[in-house]
Amino acid sequence: MQANKNFSIAIQICVFMDYKGNERYSSQELAESVDTNPVVIRRQLARLKTAGLMESQNGPNGGYYLVKGTNEITLWDLYTATREGDFFNRPKPNPDCVVGSNLKYLVEDTFHNAEMAMKPALDTVTISDLTEKLNKILDC
Repeated sequence: MQANKNFSIAIQICVFMDYKGNERYSSQELAESVDTNPVVIRRQLARLKTAGLMESQNGPNGGYYLVKGTNEITLWDLYTATREGDFFNRPKPNPDCVVGSNLKYLVEDTFHNAEMAMKPALDTVTISDLTEKLNKILDC
């Protein structure tokens, strides 16, 4: 499930930005936080921009920044912004097999319902909530 990696990176980017003050950050700064290549970060930032959660500004004072308040950005927002393909990986079926060629249709509703069952849990947790939790962890 590639979406898990993308989802985790998006969470880390947003919490990092909130924790550090929600200013403008370069893809290089964000990549250092995630310990990955800036190209990987730029792909995630593009998804967040498409979802209306992030913007960027060019120039010496430029960088990426959140356009919604961190108390408004939920984990469901980030999940849907970074989701790629099906929630459950499905192997390429053998078209000559009666089960394999119909497997998608057999499990489609169940897989969709399983994914939607995550929504209530993810939709109630915001980036602010996670930053607050991080601050509590750091105060210990």
